[in-house]
Parts: sequence; structure tokens; C-alpha cells
Amino acid sequence: MSLILNIETSSKNCSISLSLKGKLLSNLDIEEDKFKHSELLTTSIRDILNQNKFNVNDLSAVAIGTGPGSFTGLRIGFSVAKGLCYPHKISLIGIPSLKILANSVNEDNKFIIPMIRDKGEFFYTTIYNNELNEIIEPKVEKISNGFLDKYSDLNYSVLTNTKESFEYIKSLNNSNLELRKETLSSLNMIELSYESFLEKRFEDLAYFEPFYIKKPYVF
Repeated sequence: MSLILNIETSSKNCSISLSLKGKLLSNLDIEEDKFKHSELLTTSIRDILNQNKFNVNDLSAVAIGTGPGSFTGLRIGFSVAKGLCYPHKISLIGIPSLKILANSVNEDNKFIIPMIRDKGEFFYTTIYNNELNEIIEPKVEKISNGFLDKYSDLNYSVLTNTKESFEYIKSLNNSNLELRKETLSSLNMIELSYESFLEKRFEDLAYFEPFYIKKPYVF
């Protein structure tokens, strides 16, 4: 059985979904500006398992969005995922959050540039081809006037996950470059986690950490 719990907490959207053989059973997406992920996540997981008459021991794997994104959200998500996997000997699957966002659209002939806001003008970003193969290494980029010009004559689609980010990038887009907003959701992990499960691409629980790109802020 390939019963997989998918968790995405790298943004304000606290998202979980339960899938069986790559098909959705149930999902829950709760967007909270104050990052109440620690309050929402464990009870939501319990509820979604109970609704489908499963328990933690029935899980074949837990998949987690690895970031980049909110340091707080990622720490909470990883703590819960590892807390489920360690005692119950459940396999852990990691999926980059930028790839999850890119998987929310179907672009047959376009390259996809997912962008997740860090702070101010800075965004986490990379480029995927239409088969979701990573073309460049993820990085933090300052997105300001002129940044998008280099993609204006090429076959690219820019994708972001919040209304504020969409409006900001839209204000810089002076070309016909396609820009879309999609929710960063565990729903878009399902086929990716199932593929990893079939290929037995699991993480080492002892050493697996969030992909921050840069060091967490220290106050």
C-alpha cells in the first residue's frame, strides 16, 4: 500500500493531504498570517487520518516540502514529519517547495520560473523545464526593474504564490511574459511524492534538514 501523508508548511498556507497510490483522499489548506502552523498541524493530521479511517501506523511514507520559505514554518513541518516517522519507522520523502509550486501548473512548452518571496524585493527562485527538471540552482534574487527583461522574448512562465507577490512582480513586468498566482499546496505534492515512493527515494531521518538557501535570521 502507498498511503502517503503530504505536508507543506513553507508559506503562510498550512497544507496537508492524504493520498493513496498517487490519488487524493483528503486535504486541508489553512492560510494564517500569524503562522499558527504549530497549533494546526498535529490536530489536522489526526483529523484527516480519522476521517479516512486510518492511523499513523498505516502510513507508507510522509512527504515534506523542504523549502526554501518561512524558517518558522519549515521548522514546524520538519519537526512534525520527523516526529511521525522516527517512532513508527515510516519513510520520509523530501520535495523542494519551488518544485511543488511549479507543479501547480501544466506548461507543455514553457519553462517555469517559480518565485517565493523572502523579504522586500528578494525572492527565492529557480527555473524548471516542462518536465520539472531543475535548470539552474535555486537562489535568492533581488527582483527589481529590468530583472524580467531577459526572459521577455523567451518561452517562460513566472509563477508566485501570494497576491502581494503577484502584484509586485506584475508591476515590474513590461513585456508579454506570462505571470500567474497559484497556492503553494500539498495537493501539488501528490504525484511527486508517489513517484519518489515508487523509486524508493527516501531521506535519511538523522541528517535531513530544511533547504533554507541562506541562514535563518537571528534577532
